[in-house]
Amino acid sequence: MKFCPNVACSHRQRTGTPAEYDVDRPDCADCGVALVDGPAYYAPPSGETTARPLPPGLLSRIGVTIVALAIAIAGPRLLLFPEKEPEISGLPWNVFSVGLYPILAAALFVELVAWIVPSLRPLRHAGPEGREKLGRATILLGMVLALFHAYGIARSRSYFDPEGPQLVVIGSLVAGTSLLVLLATWVTRRGLGNGFALLYLVPDLVMQGEFLHAILSGAIPEKAPTSAEIARIFIIPALLAGGAVACSRWPGRRDEDVRVEASGAEPYRRGAGPRGANPPPLRLPASGVAPALIPAGLAGLLWLLSTAHLIPYNAGAWYFENDGVPLVIRLVLTSILVLVLGWAFQTPTAREALWRRVREYSPDSRPLEEGDSEVLAALRLSILPLCVFVILPLLVDVGPGTSPYLVPLLTMLVLDLVAEVRARMQIEGELVSVWPEHRVFAADMVAAVLRSEGIPVLLRGVLYRTMARFAHPFVPIEVMVPASRAEDATRIVRQIMLGEMPPAEVRTDEPASPAKKKKRKKKPTEDAATA
Repeated sequence: MKFCPNVACSHRQRTGTPAEYDVDRPDCADCGVALVDGPAYYAPPSGETTARPLPPGLLSRIGVTIVALAIAIAGPRLLLFPEKEPEISGLPWNVFSVGLYPILAAALFVELVAWIVPSLRPLRHAGPEGREKLGRATILLGMVLALFHAYGIARSRSYFDPEGPQLVVIGSLVAGTSLLVLLATWVTRRGLGNGFALLYLVPDLVMQGEFLHAILSGAIPEKAPTSAEIARIFIIPALLAGGAVACSRWPGRRDEDVRVEASGAEPYRRGAGPRGANPPPLRLPASGVAPALIPAGLAGLLWLLSTAHLIPYNAGAWYFENDGVPLVIRLVLTSILVLVLGWAFQTPTAREALWRRVREYSPDSRPLEEGDSEVLAALRLSILPLCVFVILPLLVDVGPGTSPYLVPLLTMLVLDLVAEVRARMQIEGELVSVWPEHRVFAADMVAAVLRSEGIPVLLRGVLYRTMARFAHPFVPIEVMVPASRAEDATRIVRQIMLGEMPPAEVRTDEPASPAKKKKRKKKPTEDAATA
């Protein structure tokens, strides 16, 4: 019998006893620490536990993340363009006014093109090589969009400052976007989490906080809000965050309820089984937050058409009502989109095809028996939180949380950061990325196989990707393993994801080919040696 000696193991934290194994594996499926023999570790841990030192490099990663966020937040407030008449223009233009939005729009456009064009479709799931090609196209298109955006801002400023140097403004704006791209890449490689998600959401949160402070102080609106309005301002975001946390906890609760057959083996935890891998449950929401975004986008489209006098103003304003028929239309539209998008993101055919490769690699893995039923169950469970994300922001139109996507995405981002910090503290060695994946179910399946092989895995950004799905292709799921196991993990992942054949094994039971005998030189006779 083998036991996990790690006092910080997640299994020990839950149950109070070390993880127990009677299978031939080198390390713990929960924390990755090497197993030990003997019953001494079976006793519950004592109250006195020694603090484990921080792993090397964690503080530097935290510092990189903080520095990048500080630049992204403080830059727009410090690097302002000079205005001759700011009281007339009212536009606080700064070097970062373009921001990351051109890059993010380019990423979505490139992903759509790669999905539509058959010849480009394989690049989306071709691993680091394919994603690198799409990434270069994204950066190139993003900088072109940034140039056009910067030109539009420079033209707007020319109305208030005709003699202003427009080329300098355009160059400064493009340089600001380029700096943000470099900072986001720096955080992704040397910091914590995905840099593009952090620099996209956190500055927006700070801006919402400033807006909230102005509301509570009575500056916006002129009359200070009532106690009921203040309560709604804080309760609505809390409920949205709670809904996101509940979605993130669903697969964990499913894992704890599933048990393998009674053979003295460990319970099924996070995809690790006693023989082979177990298919992980689908994550919620199965459709992402897109079904809550599209009804809001439809409202913006109707407003734009009404202001352009393409449709009657009353027709556009009618959809903005927060009760009655418009609300019912939004909820019905959200429910339909949950079913359509959720089914498209994880069709049973795609899941069965990938799991077939898993079983080819690991024949002892449990079959994928659920099929359509599990997907339909995940879709039904996803309708409720998505409808909540639609209804709650309509109850209050000020302060953070008014957007149906900001708070859920921020919640998932924070949970991903916490999971990464815990993984870096518990797993021995530096974590490296071996595979970028954009399908949530595929990342979970790969992680299940790696854990069954005794390789600790961190799915970096999996919760954020679950909430964002196709809408945010700039945040992939990174399959991260210890650097010492990177070669083995890469071989396993490529064999499962790409169908690559394993390297041919050299058989040792076959007789070796006879070697040619070298002719020995005759030893010189005593007479010849002395001659």
